[in-house]
Amino acid sequence: MAEPLARQVVATGTSAERVAAELVERLRAPDLRLAIVVADWRLEPAVIARVTQRGLAPAPVVGGTTIGVIAPSAGGGGGDARGGPGPELAAAGLGLYGDWLRVGIGLATDLPRSALTRSRDAVEEAAAALGTSASLLDPARHVGITILDGSCGHEEAFCIGSAAAAPQIRVVGGCAAIEVPSPRRAHVWCRGEALPDAGAVVVLATELPVYAITSTHLRPTDVKTVVTGASGRVITELDGRPAARRLYDLVRRLGDEPERPEQPLATRYAFARYISRVPYVRSMVYLDGDRIVLAGGVETGHVLRLMRTGDLIGTTRRDLALAADRVGGAMAALLAMSCIGRHWEAAERGIAHELAEVYAAYPTIGYQSSGEQSGMLLVNHSLTALAIGARR
Repeated sequence: MAEPLARQVVATGTSAERVAAELVERLRAPDLRLAIVVADWRLEPAVIARVTQRGLAPAPVVGGTTIGVIAPSAGGGGGDARGGPGPELAAAGLGLYGDWLRVGIGLATDLPRSALTRSRDAVEEAAAALGTSASLLDPARHVGITILDGSCGHEEAFCIGSAAAAPQIRVVGGCAAIEVPSPRRAHVWCRGEALPDAGAVVVLATELPVYAITSTHLRPTDVKTVVTGASGRVITELDGRPAARRLYDLVRRLGDEPERPEQPLATRYAFARYISRVPYVRSMVYLDGDRIVLAGGVETGHVLRLMRTGDLIGTTRRDLALAADRVGGAMAALLAMSCIGRHWEAAERGIAHELAEVYAAYPTIGYQSSGEQSGMLLVNHSLTALAIGARR
């Protein structure tokens, strides 16, 4: 029997040491080339990083924290996994095996000091590990994956710097996450260390077909607004009025009557800043009195368009089917970075099981991300993913 090209595993428990050891036991193999491991943010990141890298060496292990893994169930499907009943927590791993793959890893640390430069240097480091340079990466053979700290505040600069270092190849990624509004930090792990304020760059040199996916089901409305008060990810004023109250007015202009509590409103709408006709989407995380807390930063003076959610299930199903077709009709693996906002929306609309079934149609491993990288763009409320074709 031929050895698998990829293996998707999930482990649950309350002990980070035991969960990590189970992942190691199920992923370990002589021809392992790369392990991507994601884990519930409440499992100690340093332990997950240390145990998995020590157990799976010499293959590199990269990954990060999340509020929900997307992983095989006991029945072999894929869906949101937060662990079993009671206090159990989930972690998941994707192992890639065989001579069809070579891997280069770069690590950008201390992103607040210079995210643009450090992310660019991480791409060069990854390319050098493959015996080449960023400018010589081949779009027919190479693809980039990033995992970065979604709580560092420099995600946009990281996306720009990493994608600009090798603009000829596709780069997709996602932000490691923690539960909002926890005071703890998201962590990224690489080379056995778990770090905040960091981003990992993985460049794959592959003989198999791969396809980078960006899927969004948001639809623009005709309603625009100007940010007149903001700090980081918090909008305090829109059009000179308290932000949340102005948002309710804008929604009513669309003919919708906002419901309370506020959270369902945040799951049905988002903002986007258009630059050269490309939307930079910013999901609403929650409303805090008159303030709107976003998943990404905005600045005073930005003109935002109100976006309305569309067909989450149909759009995701269509885009994954297209990806399967692009890699030859069958996938060996699907690495999915799916925005937390999509899962909040699915839960609020009662379609979480349907979303899980869409992922379950493919060999999916992934995580709920707090922002997604699509080339140079940091986006929200999106799915970014990498489909890897099966050997014919």
